[in-house]
Amino acid sequence: MRIFLLVLMTSLIGTSFSQGILEVRVMDEKDNPIEYANVRLLDKSDSSVVIGGYTLSSGRVTIESIPYGDFIGEITFFGYQNYYINNISFSKSDKKINLNEIQMSKLKNQNFEEVVIEGKTPLMESSIDKRTYNVGEDMTTMGGGLTELLNNIPSVEVDNDGNVSLRGNGSVTILIDGRPSAMSSGDGALEGIPASAIERIELVTNPSAKYDPDGTAGIINIVLKKKKLRGINLNVDLTAASEKLFGGNVGFNARTEKVNFYANYSFRYREGYRNNFNERTSLINDTTVFLEQNRLGTDFRRSHTVKVGSDFFISDRQVIGISASGTYNDRIRRGDQVNYESFNGDLNKYWERDMYDPRNRQSIDLNADYKLDFKEEKGNLIIAFTQSIGDELSIGEFEEYYYNPDGTPLDNPYQFQNQERTEYENTFTASADLIRNVSDKIRIDAGLKAIISEDIESNYLEYYDSISDMIVPDPNVNNELSFTQEIYSAYGIFGHQLADRFKYQVGVRLEQAFSEPRLINTNESFENNYFSLFPSAHVVYGDKKMGEIFLSYSRRINRPRAHELNPFPTYSDPLNLRQGNPALSPEYINSYELGYEKIWPKLSLTSSIYFKETVDRIQRIRQFYDDGRSVTTYANVDESYDLGVELIGTYSPFDWWKNMISINAFESRLAANINE
Repeated sequence: MRIFLLVLMTSLIGTSFSQGILEVRVMDEKDNPIEYANVRLLDKSDSSVVIGGYTLSSGRVTIESIPYGDFIGEITFFGYQNYYINNISFSKSDKKINLNEIQMSKLKNQNFEEVVIEGKTPLMESSIDKRTYNVGEDMTTMGGGLTELLNNIPSVEVDNDGNVSLRGNGSVTILIDGRPSAMSSGDGALEGIPASAIERIELVTNPSAKYDPDGTAGIINIVLKKKKLRGINLNVDLTAASEKLFGGNVGFNARTEKVNFYANYSFRYREGYRNNFNERTSLINDTTVFLEQNRLGTDFRRSHTVKVGSDFFISDRQVIGISASGTYNDRIRRGDQVNYESFNGDLNKYWERDMYDPRNRQSIDLNADYKLDFKEEKGNLIIAFTQSIGDELSIGEFEEYYYNPDGTPLDNPYQFQNQERTEYENTFTASADLIRNVSDKIRIDAGLKAIISEDIESNYLEYYDSISDMIVPDPNVNNELSFTQEIYSAYGIFGHQLADRFKYQVGVRLEQAFSEPRLINTNESFENNYFSLFPSAHVVYGDKKMGEIFLSYSRRINRPRAHELNPFPTYSDPLNLRQGNPALSPEYINSYELGYEKIWPKLSLTSSIYFKETVDRIQRIRQFYDDGRSVTTYANVDESYDLGVELIGTYSPFDWWKNMISINAFESRLAANINE
């Protein structure tokens, strides 16, 4: 077992940048904390609301970014008398006020017949290093899957095969509840998560050193729903649409002062179509070869997603949480493909290919975490453990019938292939994250993390041999790959507000990686161990009135995946093969971004310019052969440059009407000297 000693850096993340800070703890008459009490500051001249917040389970709330001036404090909670505090003043000499504990009294002799509580959640929220899209109530994706939901997020695209790209770059790290997960990996895994199970989606295009450095384009974090309301709560959603699309979601939680139990189940059923049309022209010696492929087929999908967990409130400042999340999804694709091959414009032959492609995937995540909030809102410590397991079975049955141009069968008119692919993933993650507010202007974060993973892929193919008239295995394709990887890291970030409108954070992440892909059939091993430094920096100038200008830099990495390393070919079409390259090295990215954001009451505008320099870029290479086959593989190229512009606007003329428009334009340049 490898042992790696991590040196914890003392320069670290995020910061609590503000002008004034108000702290208070709200209690009831029995000295029990009141959660979700509304604490607001009212302008003393006209009693208009300036800023506010809600108390946590401990009854505490900290309100930051308070402008200097004179205010009236107002605390409200349903069933209790309103509480007011006069003469609250913030200035350069009085920036932080602690009201300590405030006791609220219940209303007496009141009859409550019906209460309607309404709240508005902004469609998009921004912080110093990420954007959050609150998609829990997005009616446009009701009944759909996560892939439809992602296609509604600005600059995110999902193709027909479920591949996700961000700003035109497919190297994206997908997290579930902030952690690597088998629920987000594998073919069709994201499609299997219903949109009804999603609470919000977080985009981190230029992550700080606190985040794992994987992903050229950045990080997409999928946050599943988890109810936290007091008492017993139940909600049920059912959806149906044309073309046989059905879905449902059931959410439940029961919470007392010491325990919160929650459960969420989502189901999705869909019958669709999968049609592909492809044309390819190749020049082989003096012959022009034209291949036309037309595929018509069906695509059936069914999925179940479950999340169950409990939070145990040991004290006002300590919480232990355990949870389990899982998915189970089926996908069956059927199709008939007609292929036409022509030489110099004359039809040479054509053939029909019947395909039956069922696959099944199941995964489970087991999580445990502990959170300690320090006294006087000085920060917190979070320790978390995750075990993520997933497996997938994919079967492909293919039959081909070959004909001459006049429709008569060829000499060997029939071919048969049966392919079975399995994939098993097992990832263990342990982390410790510390946040320490040194003062109201300085914050330090530090953390340790270990990720230990194993990925086993196997492929078995058999075909009809016309000479022996038997079904025989294909030794050129059948293989098994074991890919083990251990990553140990430590990070530190320092954040500081130099002035009212100027704040920055700088950090670095140290990482040691041990990776070993091994071909079990041939007993070949390709060990690759490497140490990396990942610095980051974020600067913000401005405020909510004038808007904010932000500038950021980060260094990132894109590691080869198991299928990119496996040298044995796989295919569902014998003319279009895929195979990996075990000699691939990681690619490193220097990412820069400059942007501006302004928020009005009903309108927001976010614009940014980004530039990425990639060294040893992993590039998909397609090679063509004289027999008509094409092979797609991977190679490291010298470097590439990406320059882009992004514009996002939101407009909500009414509470029930939200509009969003986004534009993303980019240019990529690639130096294609391939490293053998």
